[in-house]
Amino acid sequence: MKVSASGVGSVFGSRGVVAASQRRQGTNTTPAGTFGIVSAFGVGNPGTKLPYRKIGRCSWWIGDPTQRDYNRWREDCSALSKSDNEHLADYAGSLYRQAGVISYNYYSPTRYGAGSGSAIFLHYATQYTGGCVGVNSHSELNATLRWLDPAKNPRIVIKA
Repeated sequence: MKVSASGVGSVFGSRGVVAASQRRQGTNTTPAGTFGIVSAFGVGNPGTKLPYRKIGRCSWWIGDPTQRDYNRWREDCSALSKSDNEHLADYAGSLYRQAGVISYNYYSPTRYGAGSGSAIFLHYATQYTGGCVGVNSHSELNATLRWLDPAKNPRIVIKA
């Protein structure tokens, strides 16, 4: 865990940070690079100006590369496979109480091989993640989401 002077810590994928062009889906690595923040989601808008979605019982993030909406939010009340897709409501109590969607592999998704991967978020975490960027303070995460303004083209820089 990296800790700032304010005592707020951050965590990354359990297998480290790798160049975005080399990252592969399912490797528990965090992509290095400079990325935008596309939108935010959680249990209720903390005051962000980013486009915001509220997690419901049918909210999923699609990680199955064969799906047309790969690396996107989907509202679907059927039983989707949890092996490739993330049922967001399962994590709404803590990890995804609030989250930002990092633009890695978002706009023109690479579905397989180098540069692939979905669901790279900025969210609450105190332990390693599956590839996301975790912040160990709910209040700091909320403050960050409130501060982000799409009109100012916010960026996150992740270094290996």
